[in-house]
Amino acid sequence: MDDDIQLFTVDEVLQYTYISVPKELFINPIYSHLSSDSKLLYGFILDRFSLSMKNNWKDENRHVYLIFTRKDIQKLFNLSDKTVTKAFKQLIDCKLIYEKKQGRNKPNLIYPCKMIVNEWSRKNYESGTGKITSQESENLRCNNTNNIYTNRVKDKKSYANYEQRSYNGFDFNTLLANYNKLV
Repeated sequence: MDDDIQLFTVDEVLQYTYISVPKELFINPIYSHLSSDSKLLYGFILDRFSLSMKNNWKDENRHVYLIFTRKDIQKLFNLSDKTVTKAFKQLIDCKLIYEKKQGRNKPNLIYPCKMIVNEWSRKNYESGTGKITSQESENLRCNNTNNIYTNRVKDKKSYANYEQRSYNGFDFNTLLANYNKLV
C-alpha cells in the first residue's frame, strides 16, 4: 500500500459531520429536473435550520427562516454567481424555498419549504389497468440502500419494508459518535 494513502481506523470513522440530502429529490419525478447543485444546496439549507433555531430566527408567524447569502454559497460550493442564481431559481420554482426581500442591501430571508412527498409511483401505477398485486407493489418500493439484501427476487425476501419495523425501546443516542464520552 502507498504511504500517502491514509485509511480510517475504527475510532475515526464517525469523526465527520455530514450534510443530509433528502432521497425524495432523486426519486420523485417532481424534482427530476433539478441540478445536482440545487439538490445539494437544499440539503445545506435544511442543515442550517439548527443555526436558525440557535439564533431564534423566526417571524411573527413562527416560521423559521435563515440567512445564507449567494456570496457565501459561491465560496462554499466554489461556483459562479450565475450557477448559484440558477440553483436558487430552480428551488424557488419547485417551491422548495421561499425568499423574502428585506431591502436596503440586507440579505434575503430564506424560508425552506416542505417537499411534496406522496406515493406518486403507486398512484401513477394504479392509474393503469387495475389493482396492484402484492408482487407488483413490492417492485415499486424504494430500495433500502443501507441493506445489501434489498429486493432479492430469488427467494422472495424483501427488506424494503422498513416502515413496518419497530424501534420501541431502542436508544438512538448510542448511534452518536461521542456517546461514550457523554455517559
